[in-house]
Amino acid sequence: MTLLASHLLMALGAGNAAAASNWTITDLGSAYNVQTMALNDQGAVILGNRILSPVAGGGYAVTEVFNAQGNANNFALYGINNSNTVIGVDRNASSAQAFVWQAGVRTNLPQKANWAGYVFSEVRQINAKGQVIGNTGDGAAIWTPDGSGGYAITELDKWSTGSAINDAGIGLMSNVNSPTATFQTGYSNGVGGTTFVPERAGYRPAGAAINNSNTVAGAAFYEAAGYSWNQTYVWQGNQVTQLPVSATAANWQLNVGGVGGINEANTIVGYGSYGPYDERAMMWTPGALGWNEIDLNTVAYTGASFGKLTRASAINESGQILGAGDYFDSASGQWSQHVFLLTPVPEAASSAMLVVGLLSLFGLMRRRQLRAR
Repeated sequence: MTLLASHLLMALGAGNAAAASNWTITDLGSAYNVQTMALNDQGAVILGNRILSPVAGGGYAVTEVFNAQGNANNFALYGINNSNTVIGVDRNASSAQAFVWQAGVRTNLPQKANWAGYVFSEVRQINAKGQVIGNTGDGAAIWTPDGSGGYAITELDKWSTGSAINDAGIGLMSNVNSPTATFQTGYSNGVGGTTFVPERAGYRPAGAAINNSNTVAGAAFYEAAGYSWNQTYVWQGNQVTQLPVSATAANWQLNVGGVGGINEANTIVGYGSYGPYDERAMMWTPGALGWNEIDLNTVAYTGASFGKLTRASAINESGQILGAGDYFDSASGQWSQHVFLLTPVPEAASSAMLVVGLLSLFGLMRRRQLRAR
């Protein structure tokens, strides 16, 4: 398939989440002790130290990655790109060591010492080019493949925390340049200055996700009138907008929640607290009148026996959503937290548009080939 055709598929597929009237839900197993999870556009999943790769006919091939001692103690994978390159952190030695893993080969990323002489490295996300964002030395850094099997470090702002990176190599950071805790959020590729989220009084924003349009989503910590809470937000250009969370419990703060991910259609996923002990997986989509709030527990889906979806952690370009929820095990009769994968089933009209679009594209390409002969 040509690059143009691939882009058409991605563009049409990116709207599946918003257009879907039905979804399927897959149980990926217990969420117990799973602190990290990630998802690529082919539906491959990272869970702790495991890589779940979809196989033809359904199901997953499972690969486990271990530390030098042959176990997963103090060891976790954090991200996977569409080339199935995986990043992780091994904390089993005297310090945290970030690494890249692909096809059974682990490459440790170079690291720097901080102001106290402590050497460490942490990673959070990898982009399509294999660039990795994380922390080493005194702040955020981007590691870029050097073409010879190694990686070059680009240091970003000091005293910052790297959280996400887009395909243009723009790294998202929180707590930027803030030894006095100014809690700024911004993005940079390490060349020139940092673009900061516009200041708003009374909040400390953290960035969680950035897409290729430099749309940033995250949560801001508020303190007011004796209360404190996290408010979800989206930052586009010079505008910072609250993402709505409709609280239902009396005297419960509005707009409480967090962000897990964003895709190129500007669909954002995360969670909202609708009241004490009532956390729900959420999706936000842009609309003509602002941002639409969708409690993922209200969508129609078939498949595994989840009682409540509590948190959405990632979304890919096909609109698949990875997260955790309350799962009922019929064999034991017990409820527990399991990992879910929600997959949108496009409406018939959307599927027809995809077919028509592809046929038109292939027809145009064919005519160009014939004229070139």
